Amino acid sequence: MKTHETNLKLRSGKFSIEKHHYENIGLTERMVSVLLSGILMTRGIRRPLRAQFLYGAYLAYRGFTGRCFLYEKLGIDGNKPRAINIRGEFEIDRPAHEVYAYWRDLNNLPGSIKHLLNVEVIDESLSHWKSNVMGNLFSIDWDAEIIKDEPNRLIGWKSSPSSLISHVGRVKFTETADKSGTILKVVLSYHPPIGGVGIGLARLLNPYFESLLKKEIRSFKHTIENKVPIYANGTL
Repeated sequence: MKTHETNLKLRSGKFSIEKHHYENIGLTERMVSVLLSGILMTRGIRRPLRAQFLYGAYLAYRGFTGRCFLYEKLGIDGNKPRAINIRGEFEIDRPAHEVYAYWRDLNNLPGSIKHLLNVEVIDESLSHWKSNVMGNLFSIDWDAEIIKDEPNRLIGWKSSPSSLISHVGRVKFTETADKSGTILKVVLSYHPPIGGVGIGLARLLNPYFESLLKKEIRSFKHTIENKVPIYANGTL
């Protein structure tokens, strides 16, 4: 009898299971998923087993739960913005003070960097840029502010908050051992838009951007080495 009562007490005990709800999609992307799911499911409501309706259902799941199985497989977390860094190092056969002076005059850059269409200098630190970095598909405009300027050594900038692609960058000018040339180090760091989708696209596009950076700096190198006269005091 005692054994039976003990079993009843054990069976009637209160248990709880702690559930961890893992979200890997940001709020903006969730809202877009819900919006697209409504469109797809409405169009495919008469054929619920067709791809259009099923895609819509999955997007609805993503939007309402904040979870994406594909992102889990790829190791992407759209809730945690990640900066994508692109680096390049080049040697230019011109003194560092001269390369710095040429770069610092932003009006020189559109003619030296092929995909840079225009730079409008607004004041000493603020400028407006236009580029067709995506080829002939469309051009991109943004405002940039120089946030660090160390003559003959370093230029650092950041894009305005309203830019399509938020980014920061810096270019460092270091003399070669014989002081006749320059080691140019360029670093671009940007946050992909559209949460996890942007991170995934950035991974696919990074090889393209790295290749593009090399081509652009080679173009800059060619221009300054072959078309820019050397001044004794380094001014242009």
